[in-house]
Amino acid sequence: MTHRVTVTIGRDGSISAETHGVTGSKCLDYIPLLEDLLDAETVTSEFTEDYRRTTTSAEDTASQQQSQWNS
Repeated sequence: MTHRVTVTIGRDGSISAETHGVTGSKCLDYIPLLEDLLDAETVTSEFTEDYRRTTTSAEDTASQQQSQWNS
């Protein structure tokens, strides 16, 4: 899945950003990067549904398939 960040600048100059496709706490890694790029400071933040999701990697899938074959 592709990782994306949507940055929105309001008419009042407020800035909001939302990560897409970034699961778990990895989204938190984007906060300092965005603050630096936008010369801004985080005032509030919320977790998206992606935060609560876990990724199924190719290794996980291969492991599941291996378990099925060995059964």
